[in-house]
Amino acid sequence: MTSKNSFWASSRENHKRRIWVWIVAVLSQVLLYGAMTTIYLSRIKNQYAIRAFWTAEAFRNAMYQAARDALAFSDNLWPVVTFLGAVIAMQGFSYLYDRRKVDMYHSVPVSKKQRFVVIYINGIIIYLTGNLLGLLTGTVIAAAQKAVNVDVLANEGLAFVWNFLLFLVIYHAMILAVMLTGSRFVTLCMFGVFVTYEMMAYWILESMKWSFFKTATGFYLHTNPKVSPLYDCMNVGLELKNASDAAVAARICLPICGKWILIAAVLFAAAYFCYRKRQSEAAGKAIAYHVVEPIVKIAVVIPAGLIVGMVVLETSYNNEMLMVIGMLVGGVIFCAALEVLFAFDIKSLFKHLWSGGIALAGILVVFCIYKWDIFGYDSYIPKENEIESIAISVSGYYDNYWNDNFEYISLADFEKEHMFLTDTEPVLALARKFQMADAEQMADARSVQVLYRLQSGRQVNRSFMIDYADKDAQTQLNRIMVSEAYKKGIFQYMTEELSLDKLMRVTYSNGAAQAAIAVEEADRLKEAWKKDMEQYDFTLVRENHPCGQINFQYVNYMSNYLLVYEGFENTIACLQELEAYYPVKLNAADIDYITVTNYHNELTEPANMEDPGYDFYREAYGPAVALDTAYEEDLYVDYSVRETFYDEAQIAEILENIHPIWMVSEFADRDATEDNYSVEVVFKKDTSYPYERDSYYFNYYFLGGQVPEFVVEATAYEAE
Repeated sequence: MTSKNSFWASSRENHKRRIWVWIVAVLSQVLLYGAMTTIYLSRIKNQYAIRAFWTAEAFRNAMYQAARDALAFSDNLWPVVTFLGAVIAMQGFSYLYDRRKVDMYHSVPVSKKQRFVVIYINGIIIYLTGNLLGLLTGTVIAAAQKAVNVDVLANEGLAFVWNFLLFLVIYHAMILAVMLTGSRFVTLCMFGVFVTYEMMAYWILESMKWSFFKTATGFYLHTNPKVSPLYDCMNVGLELKNASDAAVAARICLPICGKWILIAAVLFAAAYFCYRKRQSEAAGKAIAYHVVEPIVKIAVVIPAGLIVGMVVLETSYNNEMLMVIGMLVGGVIFCAALEVLFAFDIKSLFKHLWSGGIALAGILVVFCIYKWDIFGYDSYIPKENEIESIAISVSGYYDNYWNDNFEYISLADFEKEHMFLTDTEPVLALARKFQMADAEQMADARSVQVLYRLQSGRQVNRSFMIDYADKDAQTQLNRIMVSEAYKKGIFQYMTEELSLDKLMRVTYSNGAAQAAIAVEEADRLKEAWKKDMEQYDFTLVRENHPCGQINFQYVNYMSNYLLVYEGFENTIACLQELEAYYPVKLNAADIDYITVTNYHNELTEPANMEDPGYDFYREAYGPAVALDTAYEEDLYVDYSVRETFYDEAQIAEILENIHPIWMVSEFADRDATEDNYSVEVVFKKDTSYPYERDSYYFNYYFLGGQVPEFVVEATAYEAE
């Protein structure tokens, strides 16, 4: 009974000493929840008053969503929870910073364990009281405006657990920081290291990977910090906020909550262990335990030195010698600064050289690992018998993708979910030939992204350049792209049947014409296109430009397209039956005029002694003027020449040699079109040709080497 009374007496006494923390914790959360709820709901009510086309149901759903945004997974909550966790913990155990207070507390007939439990539990009570009052305030405000339903309450409950576990992780991290240190400034620094260390280490290593490894990519796989709660809040918070309902939010947040429980438990055990071992003499010291000093020094100096090195590398335009110097100088400075901080004595600059030497050696080791790829990151190619399947993204194809809820997803996510190549030899052959090759020596270098799914369950993502002009590469790409597994992984219509009730509009275009097709004919059109896709391979898309495009527009403004090539007999026949097919070649009788612009890019290429353009600069500016200066001035000179053609015979010849800009094959040779020219085709206003009336001109390219001579002469540049 005495012990029980002593516990509650100690608890009441501790609460009296924490009045200002009570005020901050309660007031901040009540005001935050109340203000957010009021503001978010008022926004919806104001929008409803303006947008008369909103239905009552849409308005009510918007109010529910606003209440969820304010009371559940709000972006504004986790910074406040983090702040309160740190402040409550630091203030609760702040007596440990003062030797006189420590002696006073130890003179009270209360066990060390009970003192810790009292302060610890009181801190949780302070947070929970403020949090529950804030939630109650916000919920009452929302309920008064009929913006609360079961889903809002369920999300509130999930967010309450989420925020409480975040508080515990931060709370325990700060308690551990207090137990390891003896002054407020050092405690704050230690706490900062605890909560940001993994994110900083991740940023450093990712930056070095991208700087030194040529095959580095994050296309399919994204490596993220694993145990940082702040990163989880920033990375997952928006996903939780936009979850369709509480069940979806629970599937997202509960696994993370489980992880946070483990992290909080480890931090608590470490903090309590340090508390039990802490001596009274630690008050006022920078670090409470001498054995911790070299550990902290090495752990801090290595990433700090690497950060300095990466900053120098970026600002010096990849000068690796300066990077090494910057890392070492930065490491020495941080070593000295930490020694001064540990001892509170400027004379301690170069104490404990052995730990400083280990830290500097660690910096160099990390640099060498990335500089010389000691672990073979760039050269890694798995063996064929180790691979379960492969996904490969070949440069040249782009489309829109979405999930069952008609939400956009990335090309990488779609391929990762749907592409499973089991014929792995073509991809491995490309990797063996090109992965370590010099892209500058390739005639037509393009990037590929590869995801190896290994039988061990491991996934490996790599990126490298291949030469589209190389015959062996073309052979392997044909073998890859003709496979059904590849097509299912790149074309959504080869994988999923999209519901016609969501389809709003179907059109066909050849670059200028736009013909509407009945929505009911969409399935028929898709089946014809799928039959023609049996001939789809690299040779087809390399040597041919699309002659048209079928566009499907769905609800929520979602759309995607099917490319049509001249050899797609089934698709073209279907389009002709639907009276929607128009050849890509236009009729001169429908055209009013064509304007051609020759940009004369050859006159603005960088000048140097080896360039053919050197003589031009020398004659224009004279030998006394620096070439760099001349070039910089020339960047602002417009050398383009525009000429408009009205003659029907000239128009007809131009039409024979052009192709719509947006239908040029991305796989084609670099010289497949004349990028130095742009062609604007303008239709006659009275023509019956069904060109898209929203535009008065259409952009085309000249095909490579097919610029008519009269166009070259008419758009020639004549110096003044």
